[in-house]
Amino acid sequence: LSRLASLTENTPDTLNDGLVGATAVTTNQSVVPASNSQNQPITLADLLSGDQRAFNNLQALAKLGLNNNDFHTDMTSNQLLSSGPSPTGIDCLLSDYCLPAAPSPSLTALPPLSGGSVDDMNISNFHAPPPPPPHSTTNILTGRNKATPMQIRCKFGALGTSRGHFNSPHGFCLGVNEEIIVADTNNHRIEVFDKCGNLSFYFGVPGKEEGQLWYPRKVAVMHTNGKFVVCDRGNERSRMQIFSKNGHFMRKIAIRYIDIVAGLAVTSKGHIVAVDSVSPTVFVISEDGELVRWFDCSDYMREPSDIAIRDNDFYVCDFKGHCVAVFHEDGTFQYRIGNEKVTCFPNGIDISNAGDILIGDSHGNRFHVACYSRDGVLQSEFECPHVKVSRCCGLKITSEGYVVTLAKNNHHVLVLNTLYVQ
Repeated sequence: LSRLASLTENTPDTLNDGLVGATAVTTNQSVVPASNSQNQPITLADLLSGDQRAFNNLQALAKLGLNNNDFHTDMTSNQLLSSGPSPTGIDCLLSDYCLPAAPSPSLTALPPLSGGSVDDMNISNFHAPPPPPPHSTTNILTGRNKATPMQIRCKFGALGTSRGHFNSPHGFCLGVNEEIIVADTNNHRIEVFDKCGNLSFYFGVPGKEEGQLWYPRKVAVMHTNGKFVVCDRGNERSRMQIFSKNGHFMRKIAIRYIDIVAGLAVTSKGHIVAVDSVSPTVFVISEDGELVRWFDCSDYMREPSDIAIRDNDFYVCDFKGHCVAVFHEDGTFQYRIGNEKVTCFPNGIDISNAGDILIGDSHGNRFHVACYSRDGVLQSEFECPHVKVSRCCGLKITSEGYVVTLAKNNHHVLVLNTLYVQ
């Protein structure tokens, strides 16, 4: 109420003149006509006493939908004009109701302030918001839903060829001890970092021969023995190689039946799961290279971009379908999670220890995470507003609750705090 009183008190007289009479032009609802007392400043006492003139001006402000980016007042002509900051500094009438930007002063283009009519506004409709809890964060508007900001815990990497630098990295995973393992694609190597971004070691010699790396795109770790599974190009469209936990070459696995590996994971049984993005198909391969089984998922999705495994279920991101398709390990389709409004062009997925499904995207060059329950109900959303993320490649959540992603076009790794942090 103090803000509202200050708002009207600081409004120039010429704007107050327009506010009192503005609604008469655009609506059939009655307003109090302008009088000689209309230029008197409105105080907090007027609002508390239920002064009708104060609430008429308040209604007019709500209907005009003024905010910092939409209008300014021409003090000589007493006209509301498009563009420029509002002289009253109005960006929110109430802390809980932020008015969206309007393309023009057209009142018909503005949505209602709340669920009811603005003419229902009276002193009983205003409630002071409860005080925020300690260390709370302010929600931000993503264009889809309000998302909780994620703070950057660690950011590392830059464009280059030296140790710790990247050149268009296409994939990453977490190691046995939750090391961050990056497929540094255009530098033809695998780099291993701790969770603070310190480089532990790297391996890879550029080339197409066995044991060499040629544009590695995806990497995964077998948690039973720490071995690395790396998918690169080699002499074929796609190639899979196994390296020891120290980065020494062990064997090649022929996967000529896969065009482009878009997602790579390892089951609790040690089977390697690869998903083809060109012909949407999931392949289950043993460590020895035997094709255990496969299933076609093209009837249920358009372009796979990542995969996560929990128990006997495979969760496959559909980049162009704006969702996640869930399959049983035998290939039976079960259900979809997400939609274009929330999971727009998803490119990373992981499942927390609590069973929550985290889906990441970088639509609009902002890293956004939607958290769903296992039955597909949206629980919460997070976003990192502090740094630009162009084409995120993958998402992982650590045991502490840190969310890790890889920004391919920005050549860096982000480690972010969420509400999961213990």
